Amino acid sequence: MAVRLEDELKAYARSIGLDAVGIAAAGPFAPERDVLLDRQARGLRTTFEEPDVELRTDPQRLLPGARSIVAVGVSYLSRAHVPGARDGESGADGPRGFLSRYCRGPDYHVYLRERLRLLAAWLAARVPGARTYAFADTEPPIDRAVAERAGLGFYGRSGLLISPVYGTWLFLGGLLTDVQLEPDPPWHGTCGNCTRCVDACPTGAIIEDGVVDPRRCLSYVTQMKGSLPEDLREPLGNMIFGCDVCQDVCPYNRRPSVRAGDHPELSALPQVGGDDGPLLAELIRLSPATFRSTYARTAAGWRGKTVLQRNAAVALGNSRDPRAVPLLAEALGNPSPVVRAHAAWALGRLAAALPDLAPEVREILEQALATETEPAVRQALSKAANDAKTPAGTAGETPVRPGGPG
Repeated sequence: MAVRLEDELKAYARSIGLDAVGIAAAGPFAPERDVLLDRQARGLRTTFEEPDVELRTDPQRLLPGARSIVAVGVSYLSRAHVPGARDGESGADGPRGFLSRYCRGPDYHVYLRERLRLLAAWLAARVPGARTYAFADTEPPIDRAVAERAGLGFYGRSGLLISPVYGTWLFLGGLLTDVQLEPDPPWHGTCGNCTRCVDACPTGAIIEDGVVDPRRCLSYVTQMKGSLPEDLREPLGNMIFGCDVCQDVCPYNRRPSVRAGDHPELSALPQVGGDDGPLLAELIRLSPATFRSTYARTAAGWRGKTVLQRNAAVALGNSRDPRAVPLLAEALGNPSPVVRAHAAWALGRLAAALPDLAPEVREILEQALATETEPAVRQALSKAANDAKTPAGTAGETPVRPGGPG
């Protein structure tokens, strides 16, 4: 009996490290188009997205004559990961930050695109003249919608794709092609009455089933440029890049059968703290050369060094750890006004939370204010110095970064 091209393609895809593989028809994504237009009208589009809705939802715009889409996924769940565990807590060596599991190892875009290139070459060898268009996260196609149509999973209440085999821990990508391939049936999973992700979200960012307000989503907030909204700094806790809370509490991710990936190429890098999280002392002092040899190699590096140091300053302010004071005092001399302003905020927060430190912190802030010339930083220093005068017992407790059952 002859082996179908579709089965051969899937077998080859798995042999090169693509865990989940499905096939979808390359017709327009009409419902998704309406959703994107609605989100734009409500101001819920992120600055990271392709603004052309038609380009995102009509495969013909990207590959004229496209007939099929091969959807792929790579599991980034480590075999060592304990479901529900939250990494990045303070220890004897100082407070640590939290990096989402997707950005602890080498940049997955490189891994995924190389394998899509191999898959495209394989298909072209089997079907001479075949044309393809590969995408992995940053290209226009809505990878979750493609994966859902191809039967890899379903849209969860959190807006993430949930796979029956891999949970939410999948890097997604795909291959448009003009080769006619038989599509796979969709998988009709459901969240039922479960609202764990909604209840656990630190900022209430999941506003409707499958709809997330990016302005409140802490994963998005950690990637914002410039100054962070003050009302979102405390909920960040020690998050440096990404969040994972909605994934940690998802029952699909707690299933004993959920499958981990076997991809040593994507293992957490010791240079960024591995699975323990980075030491905030090292991160706040990050040099350009060290950034290039560490974080720039991960998916957390695309926003640059300043964003990471800004987030480290906020994490130090939320740490309730006296060892953060000299680190933040040093950061008041950082070349970036954004880092300096957030270090000022963090010092004020520490002083308000740990009143015994208030006199020392006020002196640090006032000394910095005497030489600071940037208006925004001066404003932050003045406000922080005032916060440092807050009487003991009136400052809010530093929230513990949510964990809960995962």
